[in-house]
Amino acid sequence: MSNLIHPTAVIEPSVKLGQGNYIGPFCYITGDVQIGDNNRFEAHCSIGTPPEHTSYWHGKYQGVRIGDNNVIREFVTINSGTTKNTIVRSDCVILRGSYIGHDSYLEDKVTVSCNAVIAGNCHLFTGCNLGMSVSVHQYSVIGHYSMLGMSAVVTKKSQIMPGHTYVGVPARLLKKNTIGLQKNQITDEELARLTVTFSQFQKKI
Repeated sequence: MSNLIHPTAVIEPSVKLGQGNYIGPFCYITGDVQIGDNNRFEAHCSIGTPPEHTSYWHGKYQGVRIGDNNVIREFVTINSGTTKNTIVRSDCVILRGSYIGHDSYLEDKVTVSCNAVIAGNCHLFTGCNLGMSVSVHQYSVIGHYSMLGMSAVVTKKSQIMPGHTYVGVPARLLKKNTIGLQKNQITDEELARLTVTFSQFQKKI
């Protein structure tokens, strides 16, 4: 199965593409980028451009790794990493105008809604959902199957625990994300396990 690449898209020779991908009009993919299978990039996506970090604008930096079955809509930017690759795993949905900063890591089934901004070195655990225009401070950790409401702001002091919904500026706990947990068939026992994983991860950073 071949890739469908619009004639206006620019894909540099350094980029490695899997199979079954759609690359839409005026996309720009450059640098050390590896993309898996069955991804869809709509118009004007920018993937693999240098990290927005002054120490790396003119020096050596890392790349971008994207898994399988992701939907990446118009005007999304995913910058290369500085000391490690920026990673988007599989089955993610990244909607129009969103920004994924350098060295960030999106696990599987993450949803990033329109105009959301994820600063550098963030980690988004499996199944989390960011509403429209959410802003996430650098080095933030977003818990599994959590939900951030529209325009919420995750600050340095925010703690976004697995399986809960947060809203406001700064983001504050609203309730348990019951709908998201039920949709993904996450039991109370599984949520407890994920919470331990989340807490252990936070202690390492």
